[in-house]
Amino acid sequence: MPISKSSPSSGDGDQGRDNQKRRTRQALVDAAIALRDEGHNPTVAQVAERAMVSRATAYRYFPSTEALISETAADRDMTPLEQIWRPGDDPVKGIGLAANALNKLLIDDEIGLHVMVRSFMTVWLENESREALRPGRRMSYIEPIVDSLKDVLSPRARKRLKQALSIVMGTEALIAVRDISRASVAESLDAAAWAARALVRQALAEDEEARRKRNASSARSSAP
Repeated sequence: MPISKSSPSSGDGDQGRDNQKRRTRQALVDAAIALRDEGHNPTVAQVAERAMVSRATAYRYFPSTEALISETAADRDMTPLEQIWRPGDDPVKGIGLAANALNKLLIDDEIGLHVMVRSFMTVWLENESREALRPGRRMSYIEPIVDSLKDVLSPRARKRLKQALSIVMGTEALIAVRDISRASVAESLDAAAWAARALVRQALAEDEEARRKRNASSARSSAP
């Protein structure tokens, strides 16, 4: 049976729930930042009250005050994307600058970085539905830059590129390159930015190759 225009698909419902979770998390983060700016060292309960969210919900996102404070510190200090890259700028260069800005912010407090990862794992393990409750800060950099290529890359290609970039930017990427490959801080930042630029270049190269093949095929089919 076809889905009527007035009936949202299950995908739309999933997207709506994801958006609501992001809004709830952001409300908690904003409340924590506001309380800290007022000179408080807030508890999760105080943040929940300021955000007008139940304590039970707040603890689903932040199982401890330590997790809350470590994450809001990074959120508050995150450089606005428009200071790094604007529509019309080179997306390859932009993604490298964005990766460097985000990763440098995180790696400047390496203990806090590991605390954040621990809190993420705790939230996931304690959440019976195993739904993602992560903030996805990196996507506020990734999505606008990749979507600036909408006239070049297909929706499917942009989605895959966003997913690939999420692997090389953020907490897990830094822990992998530092703890596993034993890279220095400078090497970690350089490797992550290089990987981000390489992914965008590869996506563009694949699109160009596919376009060349289509044009060649079209030329052959129209030849007398």
